[in-house]
Amino acid sequence: MKKLHVTVVVALIVVVIIFGAASWMSYVDILNSVKHETTRWAVIMDVNGDRMSVEPTDEDVWLQLVQLNQNGSRMWVGGTVERYDNKWGFHFQPDTITIAQFTAEGLQATIRDISANIDYWLNLRWAYVGSKITEVHS
Repeated sequence: MKKLHVTVVVALIVVVIIFGAASWMSYVDILNSVKHETTRWAVIMDVNGDRMSVEPTDEDVWLQLVQLNQNGSRMWVGGTVERYDNKWGFHFQPDTITIAQFTAEGLQATIRDISANIDYWLNLRWAYVGSKITEVHS
């Protein structure tokens, strides 16, 4: 009976350690996907639930992002794709970020699509992600 009790306790400890490690990795993953370098950024979420931060330099674009966050609308957020040290390996160049209601179909993508085919999008230069703004920080 005592041996069974010890086995159950050890199994529970292993489950707690595995669950804790998975939770920590998920938390780190979230932090990496919303990397930012300024005091003002917004987090976009695409149709897959993938997230990344955008840091527009244009004040009008920033105000549009804030408004989209407030009303929960989806729009196309995009810009020039450039390599970047974050989870996805790219971001939109801050001075090119724009918001559009309509875009050319060939410029539409998801965050994961851009990341998986980054050389294509670097050559095309411009991309839009159908986005919901989930956070704004200023």
